[in-house]
Amino acid sequence: MSVLSFTSRRGGPIPEAAIHDFKRLEEAVASLVDRYGRAQREIVSLRAQLVERDQRIRSKDGEIGDLNQQRQEVAKRLDDLIDELMRLDDELAARARDESATAG
Repeated sequence: MSVLSFTSRRGGPIPEAAIHDFKRLEEAVASLVDRYGRAQREIVSLRAQLVERDQRIRSKDGEIGDLNQQRQEVAKRLDDLIDELMRLDDELAARARDESATAG
């Protein structure tokens, strides 16, 4: 079939090769529209994942802040306990010196 019944604007028949080219163009456009739709859905999905990830990051940042505060409190308590132990050690050393001085 060399010529189909399609006609051009001028009224003449459109060659089969041109019709084939138009069909290929139509298929390419349909494929692009399909790919565009899939890309748009992917973008929506990725944005939702990004929002979720940002929320998790903010949550973890809050947890890290809380844990750092607890760590600082524990470090201060340990420093206070070490100071108390050193004070007690100094007291015991002073008593031992006093007892050895009075005994001797």
